[in-house]
Amino acid sequence: MPADELGGEYLPAPALPESYDSYDGMGTGQMSHGGTSIEQYAIRMLYEEFRDRASRKIDDIIELRLDREPDLTKYLELGADVIFDRTLEKLGMLARRRPRVIIELLLVWRKTTIDATDEYPLEGAGLADGSRQQPPQAALSRAHHIVKERKSLASVYILCRALSAVVEQLEASHLEGDLGDRLEELVFGQVKQVNPANLRRSHNRRQIQELYARLIGQISDIRFASMSDRFIAELERIPMVSSGSDERIVVLLHNMRFLRLRVFPIDALEESSAFLLSCAKFYSRTSGSLRLKHAWATLLTELLMPMAAVVDVEVNLPELVQALDIIFAKAMKMAPKVRHVHVAFPLAAATLCISRRDVFHQRWLSLLEYCIQRLKDKQFRRVSMDAILRMLWVYLFRYPEASSVVTRRIDSLSRIFFPATKLHAWPKTVPPSAFVYFLVCAACYNFDFAMRQLLLNMLQTDSGWPGTTRELSEIGPILDSLNPARVGLAYQALVAIAAIASSRASLGAVGGGPGSGGDNSGGGSGPSTNTGSTGGGLASMHPPFPGVAQLSGLDYFSPDSAPKSSSNASGAGGCSSGLVATGGARKAEQDSTRSRDRQPSINPAMLPDRIRNALATAINVVQRYFGALNPVFGQYVLADERLWRLTRTVPPFSSVVLTGSTYSFENTATFSALALQGMGG
Repeated sequence: MPADELGGEYLPAPALPESYDSYDGMGTGQMSHGGTSIEQYAIRMLYEEFRDRASRKIDDIIELRLDREPDLTKYLELGADVIFDRTLEKLGMLARRRPRVIIELLLVWRKTTIDATDEYPLEGAGLADGSRQQPPQAALSRAHHIVKERKSLASVYILCRALSAVVEQLEASHLEGDLGDRLEELVFGQVKQVNPANLRRSHNRRQIQELYARLIGQISDIRFASMSDRFIAELERIPMVSSGSDERIVVLLHNMRFLRLRVFPIDALEESSAFLLSCAKFYSRTSGSLRLKHAWATLLTELLMPMAAVVDVEVNLPELVQALDIIFAKAMKMAPKVRHVHVAFPLAAATLCISRRDVFHQRWLSLLEYCIQRLKDKQFRRVSMDAILRMLWVYLFRYPEASSVVTRRIDSLSRIFFPATKLHAWPKTVPPSAFVYFLVCAACYNFDFAMRQLLLNMLQTDSGWPGTTRELSEIGPILDSLNPARVGLAYQALVAIAAIASSRASLGAVGGGPGSGGDNSGGGSGPSTNTGSTGGGLASMHPPFPGVAQLSGLDYFSPDSAPKSSSNASGAGGCSSGLVATGGARKAEQDSTRSRDRQPSINPAMLPDRIRNALATAINVVQRYFGALNPVFGQYVLADERLWRLTRTVPPFSSVVLTGSTYSFENTATFSALALQGMGG
């Protein structure tokens, strides 16, 4: 069998006939005579549809110029061909009834596709000029090799997508016995045998390896113990001191990122804990190789962060406690060293977010101090801020202290994030969404405190809030005290709070009264219970836990979104602020349009009065900025058009018109009257 440069040999296929015509659809490989069942007919027709569409896509890729490597994702990824995507979805749904048949047919298709490569005609292939100058036989041989390699990679890409669509629909009972073992061996074999040098040379091979890793993650969701055991066994077989072993381990760790650790039921938690303990021991023994240390730290962070978002009680399982202790000790040993900060901070924060209540309170202040110190260094501001916000979320909503202690902690952090001596609201290397997230956390814990101490000061007004005396009309000339950056942060924070309150209220989870107050005597509240807040905390209301996606430049309020490459994120911090120049950059407007669908909705009828009034205050202040700045800057006024679409649904502002991404200044007088009416109401 010819060698496949993707790693090892071509994908192994079972001992099956090479077409459906001689396959009975029962997984036996025997000839079928007169099979007329509806199920067999459906399998036959769907397989033929898949085979024909896949063949056409591969032919299109082969016909591209041979002197350059095409990007397979452009032609084969999800969304590139809606009809083909639906075909794969139908394969997955049919696999619920006959998983063995569908999986084996896909492997048959892969084998027959590779065997048919020799028959592909090369006349008219787009060869490079250098190849045309070669002897005809040499040029033909090179072209044949390129075609065979391209067809192999394209078929592997399609096979991975098809298997992913199938496995996504399966349950544990579908992969019991030899079928699950063979599927694991097939996929893991490609991961284990991959040549790191080939991955470095080819973008398509890296993409296919990513597909294999995601497929492994899907399989681990229903067969975690056996799949994770394969990785541990392979790590134990690789010699730690041999030449090239570091690179092999790094590739293997990269493919472990998508393993899905589960905390429910208890059996799944025990399996996850045993696996984590094995990984922790490997990590603790790692020394010397900087690349290997960072690979282990990155892997453990990505494995632990999803657990941190869903763990709702203290976990006292001995294996998990031991694993977290080992990982935290190693991470904190790396944290003081500059070369390790970007991997050590996220890992240490992730372990604390899963730790027991007493362990968290014992250790989090030391890591917080490290992070605050590193905020002064622009290259570490982003990672330090991420770690602070994750620990803060756990501190406020999972393991809170007495309310007076918590509010003092929030106040001290706010003085660091928003120093009184600086007008600019944030460093350029930290995304604005990070500071908005901090304000939202503070307001969800204690809304009255956050309004009085933070948000009203940032809005530069005390109007419309109980216990205050200044009226909006008494503020000095707006241009004399202009700080639109902080006004924008406060405005975005109140919009996010209103969206959270609206969604929670629609589920019957938001109460208008204060929180329960005091410490949590239950030994660790779940993320659905806000237990430490008093004086205006909103029961069961909090933003989502900031997951690992934030390190890839995503919005803090969409932690479950798929990560994006940093090249697609705007701004130095890798995250768009949502502020676009109304007469300016086209790319910013496109980013705004792409993000608009992710924005939550606000139902004014579901909002408590104080949140509605606070939002009205923010809208009024932003409107006054628009009115004051328009004569000076014209249409080049910064406007957050995405958030404005939300707030204009809140009465009395629902009648205000927004044309495109530009504020309609023709309605300024009407808007001012409505705003003052809303403030008075």
